[in-house]
Amino acid sequence: MGAAPHDIDLTARDGTRIRATCHPAAPGAPGVVVVHGAGSRRENHADFARRAAALGMWVIVPDLRGHGMSGGEPGPGMLDDVHAALDALAVRGAGALGLRGSSLGGFLGLHAAAVHPGVRACVAICPAAPHTLARRYGAWPNRMPLTPAVARADGVARGYWHATGDEAVPWACSFALAQHTPQPRHLRVSLGGHHRSLQHDPRVQRETLGFLREHLT
Repeated sequence: MGAAPHDIDLTARDGTRIRATCHPAAPGAPGVVVVHGAGSRRENHADFARRAAALGMWVIVPDLRGHGMSGGEPGPGMLDDVHAALDALAVRGAGALGLRGSSLGGFLGLHAAAVHPGVRACVAICPAAPHTLARRYGAWPNRMPLTPAVARADGVARGYWHATGDEAVPWACSFALAQHTPQPRHLRVSLGGHHRSLQHDPRVQRETLGFLREHLT
């Protein structure tokens, strides 16, 4: 296990200040950015961060802009916040990088995984579809379709976990994304539940951490 977690300040490309929690680990150990959903904050994913850190991983959990203790307003710049967290892991000496995102975090994580050179694996839990985000944020999510992002044959492992009882995003959305995702990929559909139930399910946390460790080490 690494040193004690501590808060850090990141700066996105447009200068927005992003508050985050960092769990340090040994140089070269895998690193994971944990991305929360719309209206949430980093503290809500402290349980998963602790589990990942206990396995010897670097972990950074940011408050996306307009959330928690970060500045700015929610918008397309939230993707830059994810990139800032990934870059912060690389600068601190992490090895292969991964992402674990829930809902909005899954949407942003899948986009970041498509373009960030250090990312080797991405876990998306009930990832939000652009049209569901557009109902909350306006038109910009519709300009960021997920299918082209996940269809890239770039060696990034992508895993999808979704609950059939999700009232916000139909599980068929993840099923469709998985059909467009090249190997290595994983799809797990859980019966019942709701939009947030899988985030804190101990079984799902073990499975997703196993997926990340497999593809980052």
